[in-house]
Amino acid sequence: MFNSSQSLVSFLQRLSKQSAIAVFGIGCVVIAGWCFDIGLLKSVLPGLVTMKANTAFGFIFAGLSLWAFHQTHQTTKTRFIAVISAILVFLIGFLTLTQYGFNLDLGIDQLIFKESVNAVATASPGRMALNSALNFFLVGTALIFIVFPRKSYLSSHIFSIVSFLIAYLGLLGYLYGNAYFYQYGSAFTAMALHTAIAFILQSIGLVFAAPKRGVVAILTMNNAGGILAQRLALAAVLIPPLVCWFILLGYRYAIYTAELAICLLGIINVIIFSTLIWGSANALGKIDRKRHQAELELQQANEDLEQRVKERTRQLEQTLFELKTTQTKLVQTEKMSSLGQLVAGVAHEINNPVNFIYGNLIHSERYTQEILGLTELYQKYYPESVPEIEDEMEAIDLEFLKEDLPRLIGSMKLGADRIREIVKSLRNFSRMDEAQVKAVDIHEGIESTLMILHNRLKAKPEHPEIKIIKEYGNIPSVECYAGQLNQVFMNLISNAIDALDEYNRDRTFAEIQADPSYIRIQTYYENNAVKIAIADNGAGIPEEAQQKLFDPFFTTKPIGKGTGLGLAISYQIVAEKHQGKIICTSQLGQGAEFTILLPLQQVFSKTA
Repeated sequence: MFNSSQSLVSFLQRLSKQSAIAVFGIGCVVIAGWCFDIGLLKSVLPGLVTMKANTAFGFIFAGLSLWAFHQTHQTTKTRFIAVISAILVFLIGFLTLTQYGFNLDLGIDQLIFKESVNAVATASPGRMALNSALNFFLVGTALIFIVFPRKSYLSSHIFSIVSFLIAYLGLLGYLYGNAYFYQYGSAFTAMALHTAIAFILQSIGLVFAAPKRGVVAILTMNNAGGILAQRLALAAVLIPPLVCWFILLGYRYAIYTAELAICLLGIINVIIFSTLIWGSANALGKIDRKRHQAELELQQANEDLEQRVKERTRQLEQTLFELKTTQTKLVQTEKMSSLGQLVAGVAHEINNPVNFIYGNLIHSERYTQEILGLTELYQKYYPESVPEIEDEMEAIDLEFLKEDLPRLIGSMKLGADRIREIVKSLRNFSRMDEAQVKAVDIHEGIESTLMILHNRLKAKPEHPEIKIIKEYGNIPSVECYAGQLNQVFMNLISNAIDALDEYNRDRTFAEIQADPSYIRIQTYYENNAVKIAIADNGAGIPEEAQQKLFDPFFTTKPIGKGTGLGLAISYQIVAEKHQGKIICTSQLGQGAEFTILLPLQQVFSKTA
């Protein structure tokens, strides 16, 4: 048994290459004997038929072709040697078979070396045995299948196995002392023993030339089938002939009859192969038990790993949730702090000059009226003035000035009032002076928010007017953190404006006129709670997005247009700070509505 399928593959490839070298060497030794002294081989192998010259050349070409195939770095030269040698092996076998089949003499048998007509066991001088010619035909065909560009390892293995069986039969003939195994009739040349051995080596080399391909691939598989094949393949080839040899030997020495010999052959084969099968099954059983134990351990390890992963994932999710919550609180705190600083700056920088202007406008209006009264009095008592005064009165259009100046001062007073209202709305919105819980008018907070967003609601060249529909109910004051609650109104109304602007970009002017954009704000009192509903008639929110609206950092706006914190902060303010609820209801094409439910009285956290 080998440690791994890869080590077995390497061994078989080395065996194939060494077989090619051995076959090439056998052919070279025989040719050397023909060149120097044909009796040399007979002295080395006394009593055996000498290998024919064409047979030796066939082995030289067969070994050379397989050796060239095994070269690690294939070049044009080695590929050429492999292909030409394979073709020559095929031609030697094919032409010799043709001579036998059609009783011809093509002159190839004694083309290089001459042999006497009185040679032993030779049908024709110099001609190889019929089974040798058939084997060269098979080996040449098998070589062609693997050395040509379009390879077919399965076909090569089939031809090689047939060649192996013919040569193995000849080897058994010499082992059993039966000429019928290596010679077909007395009229034909017999296959020599070393010829049979060379063919066996060549067939083995061809079969194992590519261990991972063809019929031999099952032998190198790293599974139960491969292990079983490795244990039984060699035994199946070697044991039956050896058993038969022992049985035949006993029969020839008259130890038992032919019938008993056949029975013994069957019984011994049953015992041997049963033992092999039992041993292989036992080994496979051990392997299977180890595999099963390894699978159980792997399963347990996977379960432990999954459990640890789940636990770590839960911890990470909890940590991430706490991190996001902390981040939203920090963002909210920072925003409220920034808003407070902004409002304080506005109040300080704007309120004083506005109050100064507003206070002086009262005096300016009185002074103007007094000057205009004096002018009228002067015209009454001096209707005829000098030409220079008449020209100046006409140049400044005194009559228009008397009519327009009071209106001008009045509009300046309205502008100052407007500025004071905006500053007041900012202060009401932020409620920086009201950090603790107190009962407030919800409508006042909504109005302050609308005042700040007034510029985004009015018509502009880039977007149409967004109408505000107010459906205020008779609701009581609500105990709350007014500044934080106003921030919720700001987030919801700003989101509605963004949604309508985005929706209108895809609509024509006619479609906008037919269905104008609006935001409806409803308030009503129900079940000891105040409800504020803010709805728009935009494109709506997809259902899959509605489930994530209040998650931190989730946004449906384009990159750079939203942070994904507005609704998360709003949810935290309503649900955690005020023990209320915020609900989204939306269908595509029918707009979206956010409903805030606030209890009138709750036990609040004392930290804003």
